[in-house]
Amino acid sequence: MEGWEDWQKVYQFGTIVIIPPDEVCAIVDDQRQRYDPISQSYCGTHITVTQPLNRSLTAAEWAQLSELVKTFESFEIRYGPLNSFLPYPCIYYQIDPSERILEMREALHRTGFFNLSLSHTHDFIPHMTITEGVSGPSVDEGLLDKLRTESCPGSFRCAELAFIVPDEAFSFQIEDRLGFKS
Repeated sequence: MEGWEDWQKVYQFGTIVIIPPDEVCAIVDDQRQRYDPISQSYCGTHITVTQPLNRSLTAAEWAQLSELVKTFESFEIRYGPLNSFLPYPCIYYQIDPSERILEMREALHRTGFFNLSLSHTHDFIPHMTITEGVSGPSVDEGLLDKLRTESCPGSFRCAELAFIVPDEAFSFQIEDRLGFKS
């Protein structure tokens, strides 16, 4: 964690996300690389599900999370069209059904294992980010219009969550997968 910024340190124990299939990641990671390479270097294409963990979990606590996730059924995720949080510099793919992701998020957060003191804990909108304006071109309406012309919506089946943890260089890696009900 030496050299990490304060905002990065809260992620030291990892977080839970949805990782789309490789073919979706290839398209969105290419956009992320072109329009915000620093953010892309931190974490590839994903849909955030939870806030970061507030500590390392015991084996029994992981088992509890795994059993909780198994109560959910797989579902189809639709992504697109593009939207933004302007003036906050973020362009992203809208995610539907957002209610399913929010339901999982709330159930996982109720375990008490996650840092719920962070901003956007309660007003979170599921999304798949292209740029957060950390690097690359200025994030504005012009960039949003340009990206809309080169992006197209799609869908994929979601059957699991991924537990990701940053390495020493603050690049998130998948540590474990939590599967939904079979």
